[in-house]
Amino acid sequence: MQTRLTNKFIELYNNTPTDLISCGGRFEILGNHTDHNHGLCMAATCNLAISSAVRPNEDLIVRLFSEGNPSFEIDLGNLEVVKEETNTSQALIRGVANYLKNKGFNIGGFNIYMESSIFSGAGVSSSAAFELLIAQVFNKLFNNCEIDKMILCKAGQYAENKYFGKKSGLLDQIGVAYGGIVYIDFNDIDNPHVEPMTIDFKDLHYVIVNTGGSHADLSDAYSAIPFDMHNAAKKCGVNFLVETDLETIKANQNKLSDIEFSRALHFFGECERVKIAKKAILEGNEDLFLSCINESRLSSTNYLKNMMVEDQYEGSPLEATDSIMKIIGDQGACKINGGGFAGSVICLVKDSRFFELLSEMKKRYGDSNVVEVYVRPVGPSNF
Repeated sequence: MQTRLTNKFIELYNNTPTDLISCGGRFEILGNHTDHNHGLCMAATCNLAISSAVRPNEDLIVRLFSEGNPSFEIDLGNLEVVKEETNTSQALIRGVANYLKNKGFNIGGFNIYMESSIFSGAGVSSSAAFELLIAQVFNKLFNNCEIDKMILCKAGQYAENKYFGKKSGLLDQIGVAYGGIVYIDFNDIDNPHVEPMTIDFKDLHYVIVNTGGSHADLSDAYSAIPFDMHNAAKKCGVNFLVETDLETIKANQNKLSDIEFSRALHFFGECERVKIAKKAILEGNEDLFLSCINESRLSSTNYLKNMMVEDQYEGSPLEATDSIMKIIGDQGACKINGGGFAGSVICLVKDSRFFELLSEMKKRYGDSNVVEVYVRPVGPSNF
């Protein structure tokens, strides 16, 4: 890959790159829809990644070529929000640059060529991977790699929120920035606690299954989840669910709608599962760890209700996980990967059922939609 990236960069820019930088995506282990109410999560950086060749230039222009996508240029002399760039890569670059400059860091122009191994529908947050790769380019080329990882994460979130036009927490950015597996406590939302974890279960394989289906019409469904959780919190006299407890929620059930109550139950159950899973990892208890994953799937089905679009079971993540569990039984676990309703699920499967799972899922969803992923040990970095 290094040779291909270098040769392509030379072909495009008639110069050699100074750095080869890549950033992996992320997959969610536990903590589905808990970050926006300042709860607990567990995520992993994965080997599906965006890789690039890059070199600083003599002006404030970013020139980007990406395999399979149109090329473009951005003048960093203007760091204001450009309305016409909403939902584009240009918006993310401009937003990251503005955040870092406002924090007192150096920015500059650069030429970049990139390729991605993140397939469509993988659900590993390619947008966060792109944001953090760009942030790391600024970090490496102009700041001697002195910018803290959390600042890089916040630069990506800022760009996504203010420039790209998508509301997001910090889970995706942290999941790609820190490398390996991390336990995240969002109680202090401005300074989340990030703790590296090592899962020493040698027989476990991570498999992403893309069930298909578009996320394009699901914005309202996604937005409803934090809306319902925040409403439940406010009806209990606080702003976020983390500021109250399960007993208070139950005591105020008559004030809550059914879906507000149900999603609040998921929040508290999911945060507790993250705690138990962390303990299971530290103690080497693989079966307890897998049971937390499976309980998360059941909670997403019964309480959070993001395993399928209403009355659309066929082709849904719920249908996929039902099929997966029939194959792996007690030899693994699976759950939604990301926002839900459509898209991908993540499976953690032992050796004994791994090949059978791959074979059956590829028959159903196609080879390109069933991929074993690995935990990438580093965040955005030179390679």
